[in-house]
Amino acid sequence: MENQELKYAGFIERFIAFFIDLIVFLCLYSIMKVFILKVIPSVDIMEDLVPSIQREIYTFDFFYNYFAFLLRSFILFIIFFIFLIFYEIFLVGKFGATLGKMIMGIKIVDENGNKISYGTAFIREILIKVVFYFLIFFIAGLGYLWALWDKKKQTWHDKIAKTIVIKE
Repeated sequence: MENQELKYAGFIERFIAFFIDLIVFLCLYSIMKVFILKVIPSVDIMEDLVPSIQREIYTFDFFYNYFAFLLRSFILFIIFFIFLIFYEIFLVGKFGATLGKMIMGIKIVDENGNKISYGTAFIREILIKVVFYFLIFFIAGLGYLWALWDKKKQTWHDKIAKTIVIKE
């Protein structure tokens, strides 16, 4: 597919797709979280931990509750990250689009219009969008806003991964 035949997806379409993905992802994660929280002991920070810290009373129950809180938080973080990786990499690698992009009729391809690999999906979705954006370029979302004035409507993660988002 030649570049002249491609219709680039605009910022609004990509933003709506992102918003749909956010809703889908948070709903699915919340359902999964309910089942996980039934297995891990619950800790009420304000009732179980804060009063002990304020009074400097550190009993076995305090340490048990503190450890349970840390364990629960860590497990939820790991599950969130694994679920994010699965949602983004699997869908983009397999179909070229997340559910939001599918609904909006847009997909991710390489700069020549070809399907991207799982490796490219990993680089684009996790290394660039998660690690790179959140650690380095989180200021004002400039990486995402770049699509507003770019000729090919590319964001930074598109440019770095050498991908474009097109209308089907």
